[in-house]
Amino acid sequence: MTGFAILLAELKRGLKNHLAYPVQAACEVITVIFIAVAVPSLLEGSFPQGISGVLVERPEKIVAFVTVFVALIGLQIVHRIVREESDLGTLEQLCLTPIGLPSLIVFRCAADTIRMMPVVLIVIGMVSRGQRVLQILAAASLIIFLMNTGMLGIGFLLGSLTLIAKRTGFIPNLASLALLPFALTSSSKMPRTVEIAGSIVPFAHGVRLMEPVLKGSPATSWISSLVKLCILSGLWFILGIRCFVVAERFAKDRGLLGKH
Repeated sequence: MTGFAILLAELKRGLKNHLAYPVQAACEVITVIFIAVAVPSLLEGSFPQGISGVLVERPEKIVAFVTVFVALIGLQIVHRIVREESDLGTLEQLCLTPIGLPSLIVFRCAADTIRMMPVVLIVIGMVSRGQRVLQILAAASLIIFLMNTGMLGIGFLLGSLTLIAKRTGFIPNLASLALLPFALTSSSKMPRTVEIAGSIVPFAHGVRLMEPVLKGSPATSWISSLVKLCILSGLWFILGIRCFVVAERFAKDRGLLGKH
């Protein structure tokens, strides 16, 4: 019940920000959608005339690119919260709360992901080929939440460095840039080393899963891949949480929590 209350509070916080600055919120949504459509068409060399053609021929590229914005939430949120709360001098208090700092981060990530989902679903609805749009949107939502759970696990690993080493913001930024090849290049055209790296990255699995879903393929053809994504994301999440808890204890013992 406490977790639900925290999630609801985080959702209300984000909604208040959007209502307070509606023009900014609308511009952000329009920008994300435009970039998701324009960038793949630029790569195909058909911008602006070819936008509609890209929508029909390569919808998975557009969805993969807009999914990057969701993956960035899980990848960067731990570092961002640690840095912001440390600057405000409230990090130690958050660590002492009954629910714990990792749980607070998880709920904030969930709230930010939920706020981003309408934009992603709008894009998916725009590019869906099949008639079963509702089923496609439901399957895509599940894939995205599973994918971002794994990306949050990686974010916890990077956040562990922030707790101990400080000033490591460039590492999440580099990791974010590394997502682009998986979003914009088909796995068959990737170098072997990149393809192997992608086999352990939840984002890459989520992107590959989107293609059969967008085509309206029967669930039996991709359910095994969904199970693999679930297992991989779960492993990353557990590993990330454990490393973060150890780093938090280490930083607390050495008085590093209040410094950034």
